[in-house]
Amino acid sequence: MAVRAPDDFTAWYASEHARVLASMRVLARDPHVAAEVTDEAFARALARWSRVSTMASPTGWTYRVALNVLRRRHRRSGTERTALARTGPRPESVDGPEPPDAHVWAAVAALPEKQQRAVVLRYVADLPEAAIAAALGVSRGTVASNLSDARRTLAAALGDPDAVTDEPAASAGGVDDVQTTEVTR
Repeated sequence: MAVRAPDDFTAWYASEHARVLASMRVLARDPHVAAEVTDEAFARALARWSRVSTMASPTGWTYRVALNVLRRRHRRSGTERTALARTGPRPESVDGPEPPDAHVWAAVAALPEKQQRAVVLRYVADLPEAAIAAALGVSRGTVASNLSDARRTLAAALGDPDAVTDEPAASAGGVDDVQTTEVTR
């Protein structure tokens, strides 16, 4: 028998799911993994909805869960890669389509993990610094510092300060809707 989600969860899910999924797609670099991670985070939120709904930021909690699930999955895949290396050649993998501005996202992917997550949560998920801090479990100042360092690194890597704007994504529909960002100094 299916359990019906509370109406407030259903409304919250409808408003936040696309943003969380878009962020996870950029971080996971695999739409299937991103969907699994996002769905797991929302399933955990539903299972704990009576507690999560009373939090200052249920969305921040959900981002944190999604990031932790993704981190655990990456650790596990590292162990799997080690095992595969011992057993022989790795099967061919198929890359997904490249997102718009692939050079920008390649530069973002090259950032240290903390900066990368801050950039994605800011410019893909359109979260303010305080919400990013809550999602990552760090201070707002740490978020601001990571974003500043990331902007400086991206400007140098891209060789074009106009290649990145300070505008968050206009739509939370996914990686395909991501706008570029501008470096501010």
